[in-house]
Amino acid sequence: MNLKPLSFSKLKTIPLAKRKPDAEDEDFGAPYRANGSFSDFLCSLPGIGAAHDLMELRDAITSAHRRKKSIILGCGGHVMDSGLSPLLVRLLEQRIISGLVLTGAALLQDVEIALSGHTLRSYDRDMVDGACRVTEETSRLINEAINFGAIEGWGIGKSVGEKIIDAAPNHLDHSVLATASRYDIPVSVHPAIGADAFNLHPSAHGESLGATGFIDFRLLAAMMAEASGGIILNVASSVILPRVFMQAVDAARNLGKKIEKLTCVVIDPSASATTVADVTGHLSQPGGRGIWLPGPDELLLPLLFAAVQDTLGDDID
Repeated sequence: MNLKPLSFSKLKTIPLAKRKPDAEDEDFGAPYRANGSFSDFLCSLPGIGAAHDLMELRDAITSAHRRKKSIILGCGGHVMDSGLSPLLVRLLEQRIISGLVLTGAALLQDVEIALSGHTLRSYDRDMVDGACRVTEETSRLINEAINFGAIEGWGIGKSVGEKIIDAAPNHLDHSVLATASRYDIPVSVHPAIGADAFNLHPSAHGESLGATGFIDFRLLAAMMAEASGGIILNVASSVILPRVFMQAVDAARNLGKKIEKLTCVVIDPSASATTVADVTGHLSQPGGRGIWLPGPDELLLPLLFAAVQDTLGDDID
């Protein structure tokens, strides 16, 4: 086939004045000036793209807090591993976060930080025989708490939170679970049996893990039943928490609970298209909205909640 390049001599154009603008000049960013305030820095950000979404989310969270609506934060292990525990502790103390949802990895990291003051690998692999070595103190505390909680009829979040308080480790003030327990803020933990390292410890019992984990799923369903008009943040979990959030909402609605007008957020640079669609799309309906901030949680969460606190000012409890 002998094709000739098309001639563009008669191609139609449009005057610049007739084109619809994507952003006005007032949306442009401004250079930040030295010695300015944090508010000045926020005002210097462009009102476009992720910066616009961040400020929209700030406004949604401040509005929800003032109207005493739910603000539920779901965290994967990377949130704790990124050194954000002190931030989460402060948000719980100020009651900006009204409910916490954790993966098993986030649970393990929280306990590890409380015991040691730093983050660690979930287990070490022997260089000779290749076998893994789970951490003794961390796994024992978690499993003993879960085994006791199964007897008491508690979920994993409450069981481990109370156990950390009783153990009084050197870095108790960094524990998100202990702080939530002290302030009576609901925490649900959603482990992946066989994937979480504390499952490999001899003190682990599947019956206890299943019983306490199911209590926490029911607790999450109760949180979601009261969440209309509130905020759901899914941070650094692309597999477990999006599905758990969806199932908890389905369970609550099946029982006749009306859940609507949720602002549903994904903060995760590697979130799959399915995760974004499930959380920002399906979960936010009916009547809600979705926001995806595809950046690192160790930057976005501090920036977001600093902006929230700057806006709330004296309205923080």
